[in-house]
Amino acid sequence: MAGHLDAGRACRGGRAMSALVAAMAMRHLPPAPRPRSAEWLAALKVDPRQAIEEERIICLICGGAFRQLTNTHLQGHQTSAADYKRKFGYNRRRPLMCRWLLRFYAERAVRNGLALRIRRRPIVAEPELRRRGGSRPVALEELLTRRDARRTSGRASP
Repeated sequence: MAGHLDAGRACRGGRAMSALVAAMAMRHLPPAPRPRSAEWLAALKVDPRQAIEEERIICLICGGAFRQLTNTHLQGHQTSAADYKRKFGYNRRRPLMCRWLLRFYAERAVRNGLALRIRRRPIVAEPELRRRGGSRPVALEELLTRRDARRTSGRASP
C-alpha cells in the first residue's frame, strides 16, 4: 500500500525512506492553536522566544508554521538566516528549528558517536578564532594554541 507508515520504516511506492524522513513523516503538524492575525504576529515579534514551540517554529515575517526555517524559505523574504536572527534578537548559534527536531538531531549525533569524536580531538583555537566565535562553546581548559596542540600530540613545532 503506497504511503503506508509503520513504527520503524516508511514506504512510499515500494522504496524505503531514511529513518529521519520516516520519523518526520510520522509526526504531522497539528493545526496552530491560535488564530493567525496581525496582532498575534506582532505579539510574537515582541517576544520571539514564543515563536519556537515544541513541534513548530513560526516565521516572524509571514506567520507560517514550519519544523525548520530553511534558507530557501528565508530567501523568499529576501533575507538570510543571520539577518533573520539579528533582526528578531535570536542568538546567532541558535538553529531555526522546533525543539523536537533539535532533540532528534542531538540524540542521533550521540547515537552515532559524534560527541565522542569531538572529545577525542581537542579544539585548537587561536585568539582570532576566539574573537570571531567557534563552531561550538569551548571550555576554558580546552582552549589550546596550535603550538600546545602539536606538543601534546607528539609532533615537533616549527
